[in-house]
Amino acid sequence: MRKREANYELLRIVAMLMIITLHYLDKGGILPQPESAYTGAGLTAWVLEAFCVPAVNVYVLISAYFLSAGDYRPLKVVRLWLQVFFYSAGIAAVLTLLGVIPFSQIDLYRAMLYLFPVIEEHYWFVTAYVLMYLLAPLMNDALFRLPEKTYRQGILLLLLFLSVSKSILPVKLPVDRLGYDALWFLCLYLIGVYVRRFEPRIRFALMGYVICSLLIFGSLLAVHAFYAKTGSLGDFINRQYQYNSIFCLLAAIFLFSAFRGVRIAEGKLSAIVCRAASASFGVYLIHEHIDLRYRWPDWLGTLRFADTPLFVPHWIVSMIGVYLACMSVDFVRQALFSGVGRIALHAQHADGANENGERRFL
Repeated sequence: MRKREANYELLRIVAMLMIITLHYLDKGGILPQPESAYTGAGLTAWVLEAFCVPAVNVYVLISAYFLSAGDYRPLKVVRLWLQVFFYSAGIAAVLTLLGVIPFSQIDLYRAMLYLFPVIEEHYWFVTAYVLMYLLAPLMNDALFRLPEKTYRQGILLLLLFLSVSKSILPVKLPVDRLGYDALWFLCLYLIGVYVRRFEPRIRFALMGYVICSLLIFGSLLAVHAFYAKTGSLGDFINRQYQYNSIFCLLAAIFLFSAFRGVRIAEGKLSAIVCRAASASFGVYLIHEHIDLRYRWPDWLGTLRFADTPLFVPHWIVSMIGVYLACMSVDFVRQALFSGVGRIALHAQHADGANENGERRFL
């Protein structure tokens, strides 16, 4: 088992808090439509969105960085699937028993989402991530043999096709999936492996992240102003807010690079960070469950605070509160899985001992 590096685990927590923010704004109904007129709360929401939207790319870059260095473990996919299934089916069962979801609403389609969450894309991120994980070992050997120049040129050409073109052409491209697919995750994987292998040093990385995030927001204002005058480019207004846009990608790379330089000494703080980060994926699976993703913002009353001075404080408290609540649940899940694993391991050892004893007796 690899040793957790606290700086990357801290980034994992930060990225998940940013993802919670994206869902708070979007599924909470605060983020206005791109073509609509913006209120003060709407502009604040778009600013927060600009600084948080690179989080998904960051999360994949962290995974790629470590996947490329470790041994391929097929059992990890099994454990991942079990964790996803635990929450997909388990949350649905609990909500049904509590009467939050009427049993009559669970049709065949809904049942398939609960029982086969990966292939049914209950969580789009998980489906794309699993495909990336399955394909990663097929690429690793070649990626670690490529000369740096060839590798860099290949990434740049791929980004020209998948990111740069959609970022500058004011039309909707048929091949563009907005970054919600395994192909984009594989592109991020190539970047993560490149960073692991060649360790490029980026100066002023945090400043680069801030500048790229401001450019994301600035592009929204500029295209929105053009749209307000001409009625054209409506689909292009929030183009830079999409995961595979060039500014979003660069912001993610800069943020990832900034945390590479963070040093957290081993000790109590490092242990706390790593422990909290171990639940980050569980936090995602819980709050983004299909039966919870629109309910928890409503329970927190996001819209009631949107146009008030309490908007930002409410967002901060809600973001941290959701993480802590889901983290507590995932700690319970971890304990259950660990207990079952120990029981299974003990049974396996006992069977082995019995078999050896029977062999000696025979």
